Amino acid sequence: MNIPMSRETTASFTGHRYYDFSNRETIRSRLSSAILEAYGLGYRNFISGFAVGIDMLAAEVVVSLKDSHPDIRLLAAIPFDGQAARFSVFDKRRYDRLMAKADDVIVLSEHYFTRCFLKRDEFMVNNSSRLIAYYDGREKGGTYYTVKKAKEQNIHIVNVY
Repeated sequence: MNIPMSRETTASFTGHRYYDFSNRETIRSRLSSAILEAYGLGYRNFISGFAVGIDMLAAEVVVSLKDSHPDIRLLAAIPFDGQAARFSVFDKRRYDRLMAKADDVIVLSEHYFTRCFLKRDEFMVNNSSRLIAYYDGREKGGTYYTVKKAKEQNIHIVNVY
């Protein structure tokens, strides 16, 4: 299904694949607060890249808010068909559960290619006006790239790190 998406009412997520799992509930709480703040400002669409780590955690938070906020939408921006093929069994199950609950799935390429993750990040930035990040300030990797692209476009960034 295709949900009409307006950049003004769409936020994206970016964050590290690995984080301190002992802080999982704190991070979940911060993500929930940032999502609810955005919701209060009129954001209804939330794009996740569905990668292991913060992407899937953020997607889970959006799904958990659907009962109390029925007009909230989870959009999956998948860099290539088969993204989850190399995930662990646990993460593949999470991915499949979240994919089933996504309101829209956008697969950007049929196949993996060298810059496919960066293209996915660009897609998210280009289609949102708010970025909810879990970013520790390191100047390398996909999260750095996404935050940098958002800054270049003067997109409001909320860092929950």
